[in-house]
Amino acid sequence: MEWILIIIGFGAFACYRMRRANEKAAEYAATGMARSPLYWSTVALTMTLLGLSLYMAHLGHEGPIPWLYWPIVVVLAVIILLLRRALKWRYPV
Repeated sequence: MEWILIIIGFGAFACYRMRRANEKAAEYAATGMARSPLYWSTVALTMTLLGLSLYMAHLGHEGPIPWLYWPIVVVLAVIILLLRRALKWRYPV
């Protein structure tokens, strides 16, 4: 019986997040931010960071994570934060 409530709660949360994402996408399209190369480079680097983090999690189950991955993660995180700041400055939505 509890799992039904959990599924309903998760469904309501997902519906709320999808509605908010549609509103945000409409705002980005109206300001021209969705066509900005700055925006797409931020998205690409964020997906790269996500993929690298998931790969590191996978490697963690098989053995130690090579030290070279940690500086890459730090550099990507700093670059993404700087690009987000530039986007906020360029498109104050």
